[in-house]
Amino acid sequence: MTLTTHATLGAVIGHTVGTPFLAFLFGFISHFLIDVIPHGDTGLADNYKIHKVKRKTALAYVMVDGIVALFFVLMIANTRDIEMMNAYTWGIIGGVLPDLIVGLYEITKTPLLRWFNTLHFAFHDFFVKRKGDVPLYYAILAQVVLIAYLQTKL
Repeated sequence: MTLTTHATLGAVIGHTVGTPFLAFLFGFISHFLIDVIPHGDTGLADNYKIHKVKRKTALAYVMVDGIVALFFVLMIANTRDIEMMNAYTWGIIGGVLPDLIVGLYEITKTPLLRWFNTLHFAFHDFFVKRKGDVPLYYAILAQVVLIAYLQTKL
């Protein structure tokens, strides 16, 4: 999933549960649960890990995704009167943190994070390795629709 999708879901969770700790916890858990849904980025991850020549494409995707997510979070925070900003913020942090930890592992290859990377990809690849992935175009389109729907819940 895109960081924007994880951030949006985390925001809705924060808005719904209302407490920062639960927002973070449920946002963090939601990351794994929603990553189980095939979402078209397995080829990008494989390009980064296996085909080192195509790393620029994968890194460009991650950079654009991060910028869009940041824009989304700032736009929502500055255009809506959110009563429980702490819970909203911690829901977003919990929602995107697993991908940031995986990114940190990819950069450092520290053995301390190997288990987390393995866990993350066990969820991420649960159906993809069994049934195959969906085309990235359709996955992004579906996520845009999901993000638009989730925004109605804020």
